[in-house]
Amino acid sequence: MAGGSVLSGFAAFVGASCCVLPLILVNLGVSTALVGKLAFFARAQHYFMGAAVVLLGAAIIAAFWNGRRPGKRVAVTLVLAALLVVVAYVMPFYEPQLLRWVNQ
Repeated sequence: MAGGSVLSGFAAFVGASCCVLPLILVNLGVSTALVGKLAFFARAQHYFMGAAVVLLGAAIIAAFWNGRRPGKRVAVTLVLAALLVVVAYVMPFYEPQLLRWVNQ
């Protein structure tokens, strides 16, 4: 479940960065055809965000069920998933500043 929340969090992050990520990828030399396919993630961002939150909650409950302590790998994966979800949620609010920074 922790891995699923990381994947959903990454998809939500890609959907949240609908304007900044394509500019960065084109500047890095990625094909514009591939960048055009990222629009799917932008349209489905809310679904990915919801799936990431649900999977992250289930993974946290499963990891700490009955006072268990998760392994180091699971803990790192949960933290990474939580960071991706937070960044995906916050990124649209700071997108104008990021676009100005990328275009300088």
